[in-house]
Amino acid sequence: MLKELSKYVVIGIVAGIVAYLFTSKESVSINISNDDQNNVITVNNSYNDIYRSVKDSVVTINTDRGRGSGVIITDQGHIVTNEHVINGAKKIRIITSDNVSYPASIVGIDSITDLALLQSSYIGRALTFSDSSKVKIGDIVLAIGNPFGVGQTLTQGIISRTNSGHITANPLDEFLQSDAAINPGNSGGAMVNLSGDLIGINTMNLSIGGGSDGIGLAVPSNLVRKITEQIIKYGRAVRGYVGLSAFDTPDGVLITNVVNGGPAYSSGLKNNDVIIGINDTEINNIRQVVKIVASLEVGEEISITFKRNGELIESTIKVAAMPEAHKTIKR
Repeated sequence: MLKELSKYVVIGIVAGIVAYLFTSKESVSINISNDDQNNVITVNNSYNDIYRSVKDSVVTINTDRGRGSGVIITDQGHIVTNEHVINGAKKIRIITSDNVSYPASIVGIDSITDLALLQSSYIGRALTFSDSSKVKIGDIVLAIGNPFGVGQTLTQGIISRTNSGHITANPLDEFLQSDAAINPGNSGGAMVNLSGDLIGINTMNLSIGGGSDGIGLAVPSNLVRKITEQIIKYGRAVRGYVGLSAFDTPDGVLITNVVNGGPAYSSGLKNNDVIIGINDTEINNIRQVVKIVASLEVGEEISITFKRNGELIESTIKVAAMPEAHKTIKR
């Protein structure tokens, strides 16, 4: 099954923001925490102080198709949630912690990361983003949302795994995994640390029986910030593109198609070349290729090492902007 999932049409996905290709719509800032450890809220047998510092930043998302949760991330009414929470909805409203309802509109969505950005006239307290790369296994986390529409609730757990990919067919998936209860309606809510800072957006729960006793997954705050900043500026996530197709083999990643005129084509790559290294990193599977390209900015160059008829060759690829109409991997 994994071998089947490793076949992806068009590897060139995800790089960064193409500032020179687009015009920024507005200047919006997201608060970022500089030092989580020095701002830990004192816990005396209760997380109530943390809850009270965060609750007004978490809202309920109410649509004509169901409910979910969302997190206020700017002082201009921007709210991040999951794409599946508002998918197909014709009417969207947010409900604040004090039960006041406001209409909301969709700014942009990114199906690949299951994120959506909304905006409303409600200007609440924007939650501060923590650096999710510093999250460690064993860290205590709190999940806040509105499960089953019963009202805002708080659950507690620990991080059981970081960078938890390989869970769906999407090679760009990246999750923080915890045992904090995440039920239907929690999707789009906040996962915070003991400083009350955002470390992730609760996305889904995996369990055998469908209950909250399984694996809770959250999109890491660093990825959330990257995608939402792009949506605020450009109305969509801007991804990079190298223009080739490939799949895993015992000898390396075999190129099956190079898009004519694309970055890989311009760098000299051909069908049946076998990728074995990128930027001094040994390549063993196609997911590595996708992840490396995902970390790059459009216009950035990568060094690629490949075999052709037994000969070792090195070349350079300049990442381009993915065409807006181009098909990308979805969930």
